[in-house]
Order: sequence, then C-alpha cells, then structure tokens
Amino acid sequence: MISSGYRSKPVNDSVGSSDKSQHRTGQAVDFKVPGMTPDAVVRAIMAAGLPYDQIIREFSDPVAGGGWTHISISDTPRRQALIIDRAGTRPFA
Repeated sequence: MISSGYRSKPVNDSVGSSDKSQHRTGQAVDFKVPGMTPDAVVRAIMAAGLPYDQIIREFSDPVAGGGWTHISISDTPRRQALIIDRAGTRPFA
C-alpha cells in the first residue's frame, strides 16, 4: 500500500521533507505491506539483493507498531539501510 510517491515542492514542504528528497524526482516511495512489519520488509528487500539506493524503516515502534518503509532508487545505488524515528537517524541493524 503506497502512501507517498512523487511529491511536488508544495507537498514536500508541507510534510517537512528536504528539497533533496528523492520523492521530489519520483525516485522514492513510502509504503506498507499488509501482514509484515516495516522491519520485516526492510530485511526481505535487503536479503533479495535489490539495487536500492536507500531503504528506511520510518517511525515504527517494535512494541506499538505503526510506521512504514521508504525505498529509493538511483543510477548509482548506495544500498544504505537506515532507521529514522524520534530518536534520529541511524543504521538499520
């Protein structure tokens, strides 16, 4: 279930995202997979060896649930796996 794909500048600004967001160029999507936690989605994509630029578990709480997964692509994929939440940004472990 996609919650965000391409974002125009006004929409991107309204959600507090950076002008450098790959959503601005249509190279990123935020989504949920029914029946899977965001952690499980991130692990499955990493295990599949897909050429993603970034995969991010965003605002998911292991106890409370919620959150979503962000994935982006680029011509030179960095294969960064991250967590972003109220505690900040850090590597996905």
